[in-house]
Amino acid sequence: MQAIDKDTVHRLCSGQVIVDLTMAVKELVENALDAGATTVDVKLKDSGLTSITVSDNGRGISADDRAHLCRKHWTSKIQSFSDLSSVSTFGFRGEALSSLCAMAKVTVTTATEATAPMGVHLEYDGAGELSSTRPVARERGTTVVLEDLFARWPVRQMDLRKNIRREYLRAVAMVEQYAVVCDEARITMSNRNKSNDPVVAVRTPAGADRLARLVSVLGAQMRPHMTELSATGDSASALDLGLAGYISKPVPEAGRSAADKQYFFVNGRPCDFPRAKKLVNEVFRGYVPGKYPVYAVSIEINRSTVDVNLTPDKRMLLLRHEDEVLGLLEQAVEMAVRPKESVFGVQMVQTQIGAGVKRESSSVPGVIMSSYEKLQDSTNKRLKPLADENLTSLKAAPVTPQPQQQKQHKQQQPASVESRQSTKKPQVVTLGTCRNRVQNDRYAWDSVESRLRLKQQRKERLHEESQRLILEAEEVDPSVLASGLSSNDTTATSALSRLIHKADFAQMTIVGQFNLGFIIARLKDDLYIIDQHASDEKHHFEDLQRRCVIASQPLIRPVQLQMGVVDESVAIECREELERSGFCVEVDEGAEVGERIRLVGQPVVDRVYYDKGDLMDLVGKLAEGQRGVRCERARRVFASRACRKAVMIGHPLDMASMRTIVRQLSDLDHPWNCPHGRPTMRHLYRLQMPE
Repeated sequence: MQAIDKDTVHRLCSGQVIVDLTMAVKELVENALDAGATTVDVKLKDSGLTSITVSDNGRGISADDRAHLCRKHWTSKIQSFSDLSSVSTFGFRGEALSSLCAMAKVTVTTATEATAPMGVHLEYDGAGELSSTRPVARERGTTVVLEDLFARWPVRQMDLRKNIRREYLRAVAMVEQYAVVCDEARITMSNRNKSNDPVVAVRTPAGADRLARLVSVLGAQMRPHMTELSATGDSASALDLGLAGYISKPVPEAGRSAADKQYFFVNGRPCDFPRAKKLVNEVFRGYVPGKYPVYAVSIEINRSTVDVNLTPDKRMLLLRHEDEVLGLLEQAVEMAVRPKESVFGVQMVQTQIGAGVKRESSSVPGVIMSSYEKLQDSTNKRLKPLADENLTSLKAAPVTPQPQQQKQHKQQQPASVESRQSTKKPQVVTLGTCRNRVQNDRYAWDSVESRLRLKQQRKERLHEESQRLILEAEEVDPSVLASGLSSNDTTATSALSRLIHKADFAQMTIVGQFNLGFIIARLKDDLYIIDQHASDEKHHFEDLQRRCVIASQPLIRPVQLQMGVVDESVAIECREELERSGFCVEVDEGAEVGERIRLVGQPVVDRVYYDKGDLMDLVGKLAEGQRGVRCERARRVFASRACRKAVMIGHPLDMASMRTIVRQLSDLDHPWNCPHGRPTMRHLYRLQMPE
């Protein structure tokens, strides 16, 4: 063995610190904020391929520190390992600038308060050593310029050029997090391509509060949909635990189709917190299934209980009291998204309860009386007289009528009707989507919460019991063991996905049809049962997804869209995808960022018009890198049509038809499930071949 030379060690270690464009921008932004900057300006040229420039108005670099600035493990933030327990800066290892020198050409321009407006221009070589200096004019602060990122790493540079748009949007998303959490700093980010003016991607308003910063990132359309959350831990505890932030309200229009705008900050540091993210998503999706919330949550906790030195990017944290943090977070999220009360405006209907009783008018503003009266006339013919007195004895929903209303209705009720209806079950009048008995009721959500918690506890006990029975089971079906599958469904699915590939469908031999609904196919020594309807349905579904162009209805008056920077950039880049789905947009390059897109045509399917919510749902999927996708509403339409068009259960098939259904699965992107989630196939049996 022999020791690796110093230059090789430097390049190997640097390659683990700076792995992509996002990491390079992140380290420079953190250095600017650690220097006490109140203004940070990030400028990219050609999305970062040509250069990255980060300027700030911080303290600047003193003359004594300039020679050591880019040397490995030189830092002013800690002096010993014990300082980690109280570190309050973003960086502390002293390896970012040194690693950047190995990845790109680094130049620094800086001036301190004592030397401004006279500054100095510094150039560093690949090893982080100062190679040249010259005086320049510069106000207090520092400017760091990176040129030709990954020039000495050809594979990474080729990958960066290939995926530059994706990498640029990731860098923007990272800067957005610092723009939200750094209340004292004004952060801007812009990009300039070869023939265009700079395009501002991030800009936080000066002196803005946390909500205004969050809205500047998400888009102005999210302001009315955000609600505050906060909680404080036990005052007697030494954790000093507390959290605050904002989360979207539990309504469909406030949710997103992807979990991309979700920010956690621990002691002011942006971080990845998988367990907390899962917890918040589960609580929110309990109220709005199929949607993900938007939130920014700041957690403050005793620094000595947090380990930030886990990964090179310092985004993975280790919390000593993680369960306490999650418990407080669940409490805060529940209080923020759980409805406190429900207020209904009920349309009063005419009931023939006695002579001389006047018809009640609608209590809902904006009702067209002519249409409403027609609805009353048709409804009254089917309604029996109602005894308002019996409304107080309802046992179904926990409704508490207001005393004045109850007394008033009771006085209006004739005695003859009371005696005649006292033994009958009260009826419910339903008009539109409102089903209630008394106007402006207050629903007892605490009672609902207790029932839901009991239901959840029963579900958890059943799950634990089933897991225990699985672990205690000593005998397993020999056919399952022979196929290499576990009795656990998740493990079985994973094993099945490893067992075959899409191309194997074309190699399968058809054995026959079972029960007029399933195809039995053989691949080598294994038998598979294939759902003929689900398989054919998935084929038609993906064909519709790929070929169908949804008609667009031009709008007389274009609709101005307010979007976040990343969503807007994705929409501009994927205009063809939007037009295929019927969303026609115009781009005004001279408008402010976030307001450059106008909707000039919207899709219409089966006389149903899709709105801005469907557009944002589609943009969210495109932002994740998906292509050839549709908004959720269009996807449901395609799934329904594919289902009706597919071969049905009970339909006899000849060998040629069965062979076609099975082989066309090999051409699909995702042949394992139908659009509604039903699996297309299952492993049936492993044949015992004779020796």
